Amino acid sequence: MKDIAPKTYIYGKHALMEALRNSPHAVEKVLLAPQGEDKEVRALAKSANISVIDLSPKTMLHDIDSSAVHQGVIGLVSLGKLVREYREFVEGLKIGPDSSLVILGEIQDPQNVGAIIRSAAAFGVAGVLIPEHNQAPITGTVVKVSAGMAFRVPLVSIGNVNTTARDLKERGFWIYGLQGDAPQNIATEKFDAPAVFIFGNEATGIRLKTRELCDILLSIPMNPGCESLNVSASAAVALYAWSAQHPRALKKDI
Repeated sequence: MKDIAPKTYIYGKHALMEALRNSPHAVEKVLLAPQGEDKEVRALAKSANISVIDLSPKTMLHDIDSSAVHQGVIGLVSLGKLVREYREFVEGLKIGPDSSLVILGEIQDPQNVGAIIRSAAAFGVAGVLIPEHNQAPITGTVVKVSAGMAFRVPLVSIGNVNTTARDLKERGFWIYGLQGDAPQNIATEKFDAPAVFIFGNEATGIRLKTRELCDILLSIPMNPGCESLNVSASAAVALYAWSAQHPRALKKDI
């Protein structure tokens, strides 16, 4: 995927454990405080043949954030290795009534990208599809905001949102777009087919050609005196509404 920062440090035991359990291929090395009792971290790193270095003033490289709260646990992650190619991902995807995917439609804020990834993992989404252009890439900020879920839910690189949506429609998915003024209320929608949710740009929403590809445009009922929700909040509401009808998705291993 283009424009991805090649490497980043992740801080703290929780995030590193998620990486080692779910995406060990993306972890290049682990730095641990010698006085720490992180036997589980060491064991996971060893099983994945990842080098472990004692964390000391000599090994605190200049690009490690000295202000970060790391609990004596730091990992160096290759961000490019977190992202899968679309064709490989979709060919191996088991599609059923409890399948759902998210497509990011030119979302610019990495905070929103990370929050949507976290919601996708929380509500049983099978993958987050990320276009190569006009889209905030996977960065250290995205990983941090995702609370480690960037290592748990598959992140997939796609070349074009519309081309990907057409392909998924041919594979049996129903395409949903979130739009504030859409007539269809998300609370009354019956999600009875494999679902793809497209979340659009923070300022302009889903592009016109993409909206035309959607099978249904959904709106979230709100108090009329309130402005529209942030895209990541809208995503959380939409994915919860879907998962409430598909509780089995919450029991699947991502």
